[in-house]
Amino acid sequence: MNRIIIAAGCLAALANTGQAAERIEQSQSWTETYPVSASQPTLEIENIWGDVRVRPGKAGEIVVTIEELRSAPDQARFDRSYETLNLGTDADEQGVAFYVGNRDRNWHGRNRCRDCRVEYRFDVVVPVNTQLDVSTVNDGRIDVAGIAGRVSAANVNGPISVAGMHNCAELDSVNGEVSLGFETSPGENCRIETVNGDITLVLPDGTGFDLAMDLFNGRMLTQLPVDALALPARVEHIESGGRHQYRIEQQAGVRIGAGGPTFTISSLNGDIRIQKTN
Repeated sequence: MNRIIIAAGCLAALANTGQAAERIEQSQSWTETYPVSASQPTLEIENIWGDVRVRPGKAGEIVVTIEELRSAPDQARFDRSYETLNLGTDADEQGVAFYVGNRDRNWHGRNRCRDCRVEYRFDVVVPVNTQLDVSTVNDGRIDVAGIAGRVSAANVNGPISVAGMHNCAELDSVNGEVSLGFETSPGENCRIETVNGDITLVLPDGTGFDLAMDLFNGRMLTQLPVDALALPARVEHIESGGRHQYRIEQQAGVRIGAGGPTFTISSLNGDIRIQKTN
């Protein structure tokens, strides 16, 4: 693993005498290279604040450029932020995982570091067949393009955009749009859930898949031919205090083209748009 610090800066500003101290900020950026030998390496990112961008590159290595902006209301909490909010890494020949927090992925002492923030912006280049599982929570975008491996992504308060996709696994979004552009017809099942955001699927003409939908305050609009599809009801068994309850849900179903893998989509306050590749 090679690490190159490409830029660093620090700002610790104080107001005039007699006034409260301004927010403490420090920024730096660096590039790291991780060798991988797996035919389908993995990249996992669990971010809190900031963007995640992934593009295809050379076989045999994952190269990541990271920008870090750390801030806190005062020096004491700024110092404490290194105990509660830091970037962990696990890497081997199979792939790389980055996560914000301590190594057990918990924010120990977060109540002692109120208003602390560490924004990480990831710009990653991976082998084209890499399997992705990436997420961010606040003030960040997930932007993936040209990856042939399976893609899972999650975002809160920001969009998810994937172009040149082959297969998706799971995508979850709250307060953000999901836009998926497929390079080829998908061959695997996929689950997509959104709250307060539209879902746009752009697929080649002639694509076939089955769509199971739970829509609330939303519509489905499609440029591809569809037929009604009868789906079995979902039955959930709940046992509590010796009492048995059953919850039955009926999803709406349509078949796109000749059918194929199943896309299960749940959307609250958002539309589903299915478009043809231009």
